[in-house]
Amino acid sequence: MNDYRELYSDEAEHALLGALMLDGELFDSITASVTTADFHDPENAALFQVMTELHATGEPVDPVTLHNFKPVLPSGGTTIAYAAELAKNTPSTANWKAYARTVNERAVLRRLVDAADAVRDSASENRPVAEIIASAQQAMADLRDLDTGEPDYKRMDEVVTRNIDIIDAKYNGSVQSGLSTGLVELDKLVRGLRKKTVTIVAGLPGSGKTTLGLQIAQHIACNGLGVGMVFSLEMPEEELANRALASLGSIDLQLLDNGKLEDDDWPRLTSAVNKIMDKPLYLSDKSGLTVPRIRSICRQVKRKHGLDVVVIDYIGLIGSDGKAFNRTSELGKISTGIVNIAKELDVPVILLAQLNRDSTKRPGKKPIASDLRDSGQIEADAHCIILVHRDMDSEEGQNGATELLMPKCRHAPVGSCIVQQQGKFARFVNFAGREPTQEEVEISRPFASQYKGRKSNEKF
Repeated sequence: MNDYRELYSDEAEHALLGALMLDGELFDSITASVTTADFHDPENAALFQVMTELHATGEPVDPVTLHNFKPVLPSGGTTIAYAAELAKNTPSTANWKAYARTVNERAVLRRLVDAADAVRDSASENRPVAEIIASAQQAMADLRDLDTGEPDYKRMDEVVTRNIDIIDAKYNGSVQSGLSTGLVELDKLVRGLRKKTVTIVAGLPGSGKTTLGLQIAQHIACNGLGVGMVFSLEMPEEELANRALASLGSIDLQLLDNGKLEDDDWPRLTSAVNKIMDKPLYLSDKSGLTVPRIRSICRQVKRKHGLDVVVIDYIGLIGSDGKAFNRTSELGKISTGIVNIAKELDVPVILLAQLNRDSTKRPGKKPIASDLRDSGQIEADAHCIILVHRDMDSEEGQNGATELLMPKCRHAPVGSCIVQQQGKFARFVNFAGREPTQEEVEISRPFASQYKGRKSNEKF
């Protein structure tokens, strides 16, 4: 191809950059479909990268803030002059999707030409034919990942036909309704973790919500059910790893922390390592990650390893774009962004959240969905809400009995179940005791009788 003008569009690149400055609400949508590498003009690519870096700091993106962040572009020109010109000449932000599609499509075409050139160069070298074919196949696989060609809409009968096949497969037992959590009663309650859904797991500090989230991802990855990705915005990776070892090996977490293992702990530690070795469980403990960055990391994992479940601990620590008027509005945007990730990547997302302490003032101290901090949009967006309730003022709570309340679920009736928390092993196990009677629930003394006479060293 002699005329390389067909492989890029300066006009589309300029208009897309202008749209980013004119309407900050478009930032997540645009950066989800276009990357720095998609821009042909180095000046445009540099300006887009500066915009992305500035946005990550929480500052608004406009010609002045861009200039303050990076005054000079690679060409030597001033950032404010170039950015202001683009913003001024952008006809409308309403057509941003068309601009983004043009930029993206031209980038794919350039990559296709580059891939063809690379294959041609390889063919002229003294390399094994199998190696050249493998390189060509990889190049085409990367291009397929860039451009799926799927339309943004479907006819209803297409979806219905596909659903019939899935229903039939479920009936025959070849497909499960959703991923198992590893806890029998919780699986019965939620009926499996479904693709494209967001499950909120919320609780007071120390209730065990982090333990539950990590354990579910760990169960899925270590039992051959799929690939797990855990974002821990609060807890460092070393602590997460120790929790996994304690859980899998039945080793006291404190002993792992202080290194004072006893003789019979070492075989358990070896067993735990063997259980998790080479298993597809990935984690990131980067603090302040924004929704676009979380989306980007998930995409990387899915492209390289596949992806079946995402756990994010927790929503209150996800970085913001600084555009919201208040924290409630900010968390609402984050919540909606997480829902979009679940749909886009076709995976269940477990999003951890904190509860306020209003529940501790009620009789029975049981939390409700509105106890979610700055709940509003979070409560509305969630497909399923699980509230972790362990009353440490009660005999049952002191012995590890924990109630998982489900006040909302779009694919199962609301309800609750009891699980046993083994704090020293950083895990939950199936509850072996009996369920409370209705009378015991009403007098707030559920299943207390089963603990009477239990020896203190049997407590967890």
